[in-house]
Amino acid sequence: MNGRMLVVDDEALFRQGLIHLVRNNPLGWEVVGEAADGEEAIQAVNSCTPDLIITDINMPVMDGLDLAERIHESGQDIMIIILTGYREFEYAQRAIRYGAIEFLLKPFSLDEACQVLRKAHERYRRKQSDIRIREQYSQVDRTERLREELTSLLLVQQFGEMVIRLEGLLDEASRMPLPQCKAEIHVLMKVMTDLLIQQLQPQESGRIDQFGPDPLLWIHTVSEAIAWARCKSEEWVDMMMRHTQEQQDHVITRVIQYIEMNYSRSCTLQAVAAHVHVTPNYLSHLFKKETGQGFSQYVSKRRIEKAKLLLHSTRQSMADIAEQTGFDNSSYFTTVFKQMTGLSPREYRKQPNGSNSE
Repeated sequence: MNGRMLVVDDEALFRQGLIHLVRNNPLGWEVVGEAADGEEAIQAVNSCTPDLIITDINMPVMDGLDLAERIHESGQDIMIIILTGYREFEYAQRAIRYGAIEFLLKPFSLDEACQVLRKAHERYRRKQSDIRIREQYSQVDRTERLREELTSLLLVQQFGEMVIRLEGLLDEASRMPLPQCKAEIHVLMKVMTDLLIQQLQPQESGRIDQFGPDPLLWIHTVSEAIAWARCKSEEWVDMMMRHTQEQQDHVITRVIQYIEMNYSRSCTLQAVAAHVHVTPNYLSHLFKKETGQGFSQYVSKRRIEKAKLLLHSTRQSMADIAEQTGFDNSSYFTTVFKQMTGLSPREYRKQPNGSNSE
C-alpha cells in the first residue's frame, strides 16, 4: 500500500528531483502534490490529504518549522520529514515537538534519501495496520452492542421502541457519505440476519436471504440506500413480530400440555419454564398475558376440576384425592378447594351432580 506524499521546497529543480526519485524507486510513496512554501503547502494539505510531508526548513512566506507547527496544531495526523542544512540542524530539532519523524541533512545522497523514505513508509504501514485493527475491533463492538440492544427489545417485545431505534440508526446513516452509509447499513443487516438465524427454524432459512447486503452494491446514492434499508427493516420487524407471536402460541400450548400431564405431581413454574426453555419470569408474564390467569391459579384450578370429578365419581378419601391432584396434604387441599368453590370437599361431595357451586 503506497502512502500519499506532499513535497514542499522553494527550489523547483530540487522538488522535481525529489519527485523523480520517489516515482522511480520502490519506496512505498506516491507524490500527490507539491508546494513552494508553507502557505501553499497548507492549501495542498486540504486538497490532496497527504500521509507524509517532506519539507525544506528554510523557505519564504512560511518556513518548514512554521508549517510543521500549523499541521500539529490542526490535529491532522501527518508525518513530516524535515530537509535542513547543517547550520539549521540544531534549530530544526525543535520540529520534533510538532511531529517531525526524520531529518535529511542537505546535501544528502540518493541512498540516504531512500533509506529515510523507506523507514517512513514502514512507520506508515504500521500505523495503517493499527488503524485497521482498531476499526475492526470498533466494528465488532458496535455490532455486538447493536445485537444486544435489539435482542433485549425482542425479549420484552418492545417492537415500538425497536422501530424508533432502527429509524434513528438510519437517520444517522443518511447524514454520512455513501461508503460510510453503506457500511452502517451492512452492520444493521448483519445483526438482523444473525437474530433471524437464532429465531427461525432451519427449514425457514429462505426467509433470511432477503436481508443480505448484496443489493447495496448496485445502489449509488445515500437516499436509495436508506430507502432500501428502511424497507428491509420494516420487513424484519414485521417478521419478528409474527414469529414472536407464533412462538408464544406454541410455548403456551406446550405449557398447558405439560400441566395436563403433571398437575397431579409437582408442577412448579420453574419446572415448566425449564421444559419449554424460557425463564420463569418470562413464562409468568407470557402465561398471564395469553390466558388471563396466573400460572399458579391455572394449575390450582385444573387440580380442583379433577378433584371435583373424583369427589363425585369415587368414594376415595380426602387424603387420596389430595395426593392424586397434586396437593401436599388433605388440609391444604381442603383450604384451596373451599377458596375456589365456596364449599369444603365434603360439602361438595354431598351435593347432587350438576348443582356444583363455583
